[in-house]
Parts: sequence; C-alpha cells; structure tokens
Amino acid sequence: MKSPELRKELSELMLHKRGIRINFQLPLIESEDEIHVRSSDEISQRLIALCLMHQFAQPEQRQAVIDLIESAQLQACFSPQEQSYLFSGAKMTDETCMVYQQAQALHFLMWAAGLEDIGMPDGRQQKSVVEQLWRDVSADAMLVQKKIKLRSKTLLLDWADLLYRLHWAVRHAQITGKPTPGRLDAHAVHAWHQAANWMIQYEDEHDWDKVSTETAG
Repeated sequence: MKSPELRKELSELMLHKRGIRINFQLPLIESEDEIHVRSSDEISQRLIALCLMHQFAQPEQRQAVIDLIESAQLQACFSPQEQSYLFSGAKMTDETCMVYQQAQALHFLMWAAGLEDIGMPDGRQQKSVVEQLWRDVSADAMLVQKKIKLRSKTLLLDWADLLYRLHWAVRHAQITGKPTPGRLDAHAVHAWHQAANWMIQYEDEHDWDKVSTETAG
C-alpha cells in the first residue's frame, strides 16, 4: 500500500519527466483506507450511460438509443443532466465539448473496469472498444457488469493523484495563455479527472454531474 506522500512524489516525478509544471504546494489526496471504490453495478450503469450518450450524439442512432433505453429499462443509469438531454430535448451549453468529454470519461472508466488499456489523456481513443461496448449493451446490458474486472484501489488512487496534478498544470497553462503542456488534451484531462474522482467517491458525491474536479492548493 502506497502512502499519500509517496503517491504525490511519484506523480510529481511523472510530471517532471514530461516537462509539465509542478505545483509543489498542492496537498496530498486521500489514502487507500479513506476511500470507497464504486461497485461493479454502479460502474456498469455509468458505462452504459456514457456509451448510450455517445451513440445518441450521432443523429442516425438517436431513435435506436431511445428504444433500447425503454425496452431494457435503463433510465436509472443516467444522471439528471443526461436525462434532461435525452428525454426533454434540453440543450447543453456546448454539446460538441460535452460529447467529446463524455467519450474521454468513458475511455478512463473502461480502463478502471478492466475493459481496456490506458495511455495518457491526450485525446486518443480506440473507437473499436466503444463500438464493442455498444454491441454488448445492445445485446444485453447485463453483459457489461459480467465483464468488469475492477482495478485496484492502488491503481485508481495513483491516477486520481496524477490527474489532480496534471489538471492543475493544464488550468495554469490556460490562465497564463500558454499551450497545454506535455502533449495532453485539456478536455481529456478534465474528463479523466472527473471519472477518477467519481470512481473513488471524492467528497461522497454521487451525482455524476456534480463530481468536483477542483485543483485548488
């Protein structure tokens, strides 16, 4: 079991190797004893929701998504904001950005669920993996939960700590008018940070729409 101090040190070493600005004043994050990881049921529902939101963004798939939600009774998988978008025709402030960030969050959560490998939040994603998830959900939503092999607390906290510090560096670059550092994608970093904090139940927040990605020192 890693201590929070060691986890912070290793994250800062990773940033240093990639030439990313480090804020040494950022505090430690939680220890493994202090967190509770989401259940496989919660994770499968979130994967389903993000997958269907991703498909819904494609106009030719919208009716198929709605039909599947109704036939499989998947309404409870979605956050309040997602439900409003799907069923009430509500518009997001920036739908293109929203769809992209959801796809990136899905990528991280599929790694967390043991369904794919992971690199860095640089905006790249294996489209074929998302397509396979869509096929699984379409065939039988229960297949998703059966395939989950949850990553360890250690690995999840490693990423939560790293993304906290990466996100600070990305935001600092935005504030100072500099390019996003380390060949990262700012929206992907944000989405992965949200997904990581959701996985470890940061601040006991259960509403996906409200999961904090604060980076204050």
